[in-house]
Amino acid sequence: MTYRNENDNLKAHVQSLRAVIAALLVLLGLLWLGWNNAKKITPVHLPPDLRQGALILPNDPQPIHVYALALMVIQILNHWTSDGAVDYGKAIDSVKPYLTPRFYAQLKDDLNQRIIHPDDGIGISVDELTGRVRSIQPIPGLGYQDSKVTVRGNGSWTVQLDLHIDEEVKGMNVKAIDVRYPIRVINYDVDSNDNPWGLALDGFDAPGPSRIATDYERAKAANLGKVPPQPLKEH
Repeated sequence: MTYRNENDNLKAHVQSLRAVIAALLVLLGLLWLGWNNAKKITPVHLPPDLRQGALILPNDPQPIHVYALALMVIQILNHWTSDGAVDYGKAIDSVKPYLTPRFYAQLKDDLNQRIIHPDDGIGISVDELTGRVRSIQPIPGLGYQDSKVTVRGNGSWTVQLDLHIDEEVKGMNVKAIDVRYPIRVINYDVDSNDNPWGLALDGFDAPGPSRIATDYERAKAANLGKVPPQPLKEH
């Protein structure tokens, strides 16, 4: 009788061990799923100055982060080191993960419109890019301010970029102007591997890019319609 009870006890112990092993396998499976999901990047946007502390939430970009992304992408799009006909297209493709499909298509169309060579011989060929070098940078004193980013709601913003453009062709400066770009930025959490920001440029807001008058042009406009001061006559 003693041997029979001992045998039953061993069988019960084996069953308990099997149940524990099964539970451990299930637990390992759950841990693997959690680890696999943990590989996905959750954007956490940190403010530039943490000395005063900050409440940081996932997927909660602040105006300065939206501005920084818009500035980075626009600078890349307008950085042509040797030949705009080649560099512009490469730049568009390089920032494709940070563009909505609509804006990507608009930029590609802009590229095609700037360099047209009619195959049928009809019309006038247009080539604004070949051999053109371009650089773009923020205008000193007109960089980031809170007022430069307008919250539109539903995960969208309008960013105002005030930038200076320089262009050269064959070493000759052909353009040096200040331009204001109103950029529409939206939440765009599509592929965190290619776009860890979770944001994308969606095009230009109204009224579109516009030239900023220089100090000389502003002074000239202010004096329009005014009689210039007359020199004093000597008696």
